[in-house]
Amino acid sequence: MLERETEHIVIFESGKKVFGLELDRVDSIAEKDSVTSVPNAPPAAEGVIFYRDRILPVFNLLKMLNGNNDGCGSLLLVVRGLSEDFGISSDRIYGIMPVEQLKLRRIPSEERENPYIQGNGEFNGTEFFLLDFKI
Repeated sequence: MLERETEHIVIFESGKKVFGLELDRVDSIAEKDSVTSVPNAPPAAEGVIFYRDRILPVFNLLKMLNGNNDGCGSLLLVVRGLSEDFGISSDRIYGIMPVEQLKLRRIPSEERENPYIQGNGEFNGTEFFLLDFKI
C-alpha cells in the first residue's frame, strides 16, 4: 500500500484537485499569513513566511506537480521535510482519515510520472493523489 506504514492521511484540496499526505509528515495546518516573495526563486516557490519563530519556504503544489498556476490557497500545511520543513498552500482541508477507510493504490517508483506522487486513492467517492515529499 504505502512505502512505509502510516495510520492516517490528511486529505486536502489545492486548486480544485484533491491530495492526501501521510499525517506523520504534517507538522501543522494553519491560516496562511502574508508570503514574502524571493527574487530568483524556483517557479513553484510562492516565497517565505515567518511561522512559529522560523522562516519557512512556501510552495504552490500545482506548480510543483505540473507547472499549473491555479491560484494559491489561504491555508498552509507545514510539511516535515527530510532536511527542513516547508509549507504548501491549500484551499480546503477535508479531514484526517484512517488508512483503512481509504482505497489506496501505490504506484511503483519506476512507474511514477511525477516523483511527488506515490499513488492515488478514494474517499467518499472522491479521488485524490497521494503525495510523497522526499525533499
